[in-house]
Amino acid sequence: MQTVRLNRALYMQQAVRDAAETFADFARFAITRNGDYYDVAVSEIDPDVDGDVGAEFCNHALANTMARKRKKV
Repeated sequence: MQTVRLNRALYMQQAVRDAAETFADFARFAITRNGDYYDVAVSEIDPDVDGDVGAEFCNHALANTMARKRKKV
């Protein structure tokens, strides 16, 4: 298991949730709000997956955030 911290100033909550849904086939994600951060516990990572699921999840959550912010403009 690993935990990633996402700063709420950079990441939108729904974008983080959407990323967790997208990666649900590869791992389990538990998202909690902790002050200025979203703490995401990444567990039950599929052993057949190459690469870093946590890092890819973060990248996807950031991309989702940017897409949502562009729609607001």
